[in-house]
Amino acid sequence: MRITSITARAVDCGFNSQKLQTSRVASPMSRFPRFAEQRASWMWPTKKVFVRVTGEDGSTGWGCTNGGEIVEMIVNDHLGRLLVGEDLADLSLLNDQMAASLLPNDRSGFAMMAVAGVDIALWDLTAKTQARPLVDLLGGAGVDTLPVYMTTPRPEAFVGGAWRGLKAAAPYGPKSGGDGLQANVTLMRRFAEAAGPDVPIMIDAFLSWDADYTLRFAEAVSDLPVAWIEDPIHPQDVAGLQKIRQEMDPDISLALGNFAFSRADCADLLRTGVVGVLQPDVAWAGGITEALHILNMAEAAQVPVILHNTCEQPWALALAAARQENPLVECVDRGESSALYELMGARPRFADGHVAVPRDPAGNRPPQTVMAAFDAAEPNLKEAETWALSH
Repeated sequence: MRITSITARAVDCGFNSQKLQTSRVASPMSRFPRFAEQRASWMWPTKKVFVRVTGEDGSTGWGCTNGGEIVEMIVNDHLGRLLVGEDLADLSLLNDQMAASLLPNDRSGFAMMAVAGVDIALWDLTAKTQARPLVDLLGGAGVDTLPVYMTTPRPEAFVGGAWRGLKAAAPYGPKSGGDGLQANVTLMRRFAEAAGPDVPIMIDAFLSWDADYTLRFAEAVSDLPVAWIEDPIHPQDVAGLQKIRQEMDPDISLALGNFAFSRADCADLLRTGVVGVLQPDVAWAGGITEALHILNMAEAAQVPVILHNTCEQPWALALAAARQENPLVECVDRGESSALYELMGARPRFADGHVAVPRDPAGNRPPQTVMAAFDAAEPNLKEAETWALSH
């Protein structure tokens, strides 16, 4: 089947109003006082980008990524025109074609988010034309549920839930001195108490620390079941990562790759020999096609992969179920209700610390208000955004 159109729309779904954005969370901007208290004060364009691919028979596939109007522009003004008229039969070729067209300018960040949004929609369209759930198209799954760890600012809400771990977002970095370090340690003790015995706890430093601070923190929590420290420093600071790995307790892993946007970025990380857990985001790192390459590379390197923010991405859940042995997936706690859980279909179903594997052959289904915005001569995004912000 040939592709007849590709369209993207950026919709405000309330990302910047969630608690992890409005409370103090350490970040690369924490060293600037104006931006230290809230991630929402500086965050990159946060509108969700919905991508619709239409086939010559009128069927549609849907993808969703981040990056707001920047990614919307890349899809509408560049990638779309390259793929219209192409055959849907070779998704790997189409993915390579998109990435190659962006290579002279960028192969990271917003560029690969745009590739991911289109790629996910192409896979969705392919699954729909075959009337098969995506998980079956990817090879099938022998399980119906996947174990989940929870990233949350409120660990007490998840006491006794059989979760496979609780992860905190670090509120402080080196600029906060000894008091900030102690506050981070106190937070981890709170998480350990909520998690209970034999349940690991983790912390995400969001590129806000340095090597020495990371080592001081690791020493201060040596009596706690800390499974990993996530993204403590810039992923290209190889010397710093190697220093941490050489001097830190070997029982604490380095979880890296949230900001690895392609197989090339992941390969660079794996070559350092320091990665304990690789955590790429399918909707940022080039989509399903690129993620398949990443999973193969990590398997060859014997490094476990936990796909970032899995539970908001049905395609990531499908990948984990179909392509990983003993997978573990992440759920980011958005509160009791959030539109971010329902951008591509029904809210994920949890029971006993597990999430159901998506098996709906109807595939990705954005809210009706979002779909209507694509068909309007002048898209009424306000209606779509009102729906999102009211959930």
